[in-house]
Amino acid sequence: MKKEENRKKKDFAKGITLIALVITIIVLLILAGVTIATLVGENGILSKATEAGNKTEEKNAEEEIKIAVMGRKGTNGELENEVLKDNLNKIENISGVPEEITDSSYPLTVTVEGKYSYTINKNGSIGEGEVVSREGIKVGDYVNYTYDQKTTGYSLLATQSGYTSNQTVNQKSGMKWRVLNIHENGTVDLIGDIASTDQTIYFQGALGYNNSVYLLNDICKELYSNSTLGITARSINVEDIEDQMNETGIAARDAYTVNGVQYGKTKTYTGNYAYYPNLYTKEKGSGIDTTEVKTSGIKVSDIGYTSPTTETSSKASSITVTQTFYSLTNISASYFKDCNGNSSVIRDMLFNTGTQYWLASRDVVCNSSVASFGLHYVSGANFSGRNLFDSSNSAKSPAFCLRPVVSLGPNIKIEACEGENSSSNMHKISK
Repeated sequence: MKKEENRKKKDFAKGITLIALVITIIVLLILAGVTIATLVGENGILSKATEAGNKTEEKNAEEEIKIAVMGRKGTNGELENEVLKDNLNKIENISGVPEEITDSSYPLTVTVEGKYSYTINKNGSIGEGEVVSREGIKVGDYVNYTYDQKTTGYSLLATQSGYTSNQTVNQKSGMKWRVLNIHENGTVDLIGDIASTDQTIYFQGALGYNNSVYLLNDICKELYSNSTLGITARSINVEDIEDQMNETGIAARDAYTVNGVQYGKTKTYTGNYAYYPNLYTKEKGSGIDTTEVKTSGIKVSDIGYTSPTTETSSKASSITVTQTFYSLTNISASYFKDCNGNSSVIRDMLFNTGTQYWLASRDVVCNSSVASFGLHYVSGANFSGRNLFDSSNSAKSPAFCLRPVVSLGPNIKIEACEGENSSSNMHKISK
């Protein structure tokens, strides 16, 4: 009997131990579940740590950009472009910094770590945003960009253009837009599909040369910007075309020779053939009263002035000029980068539009007896330039149309259309 009681007590103890073990296991499982959720759940420690790490990384990138910008403001509050470029290039994993920063580079958009986008304005202010995907968007595609509607045109004064009378440039309604360039930092450039023949603009003489790049950009800004999206329009320029050229196209430019002077080479003019537009003293490649030319200065697409000038021309004992003019007739598709295996997409978008339009880029021609100062332009399948002022102090007044470009920042979303993209089935913009 005693043995039976002892056995039952032992069995009971074993049962209690087993129950305790089961309860312990259950508790441990519950605790493990809570711990795992705490670690890896949506709001878990690891997620919070990752989020905090990303925010720290973003803040660090932002601080580096701010330091680069703040450190290179001159006494006038403007950015010193060359040093800004050097400072930005010191930032690890940065993209979007041009080989040369000039006035026309602004607003300048750079990207850090491939995901943090910053827009640097000429006055040193900085905007930021997340880089969005450009999947499904190709060069040549149509995008449903819309611009602010204007009921009045742009008043172009004779005292600004140098032309004999005032001009009014009206907004073209219903203009459609195509992708011209997709930059590494996520910025997308769009170009109006055609230039409008009711937007013919005259420039004349040294005053026209001095102000033309500023005015072409300002007209586009006034007529084709979108204030809701914060997008500022500008004129197409020579860099927009050259950025799409391949090595063959650039080699054709560099080899161009007129009157025995090759592109990028210099020639000196003296006496009564040494007049020059005043802006030219600021330009890279110019030499006034010297056979040496400036190795720095504003580029052909830089505006040169913060507002239209009243300055015209001056005379030196001699001027040395660099030839920036070149002409390509019936321009070949082989000069351009492939777009989905087809280089004619870019060529036709830029050249086979059936219209003539200005490029907001100055040029200089080294003729046999005079230097000619003018603007680049596109006419049909031809790329060339037209003179406004000669170093003999004579003026000309050519006229071409306007062709605007807009840049969508890397934080502006473009939703790819369903089906084949076309002028009637376009990608959609959303902010």
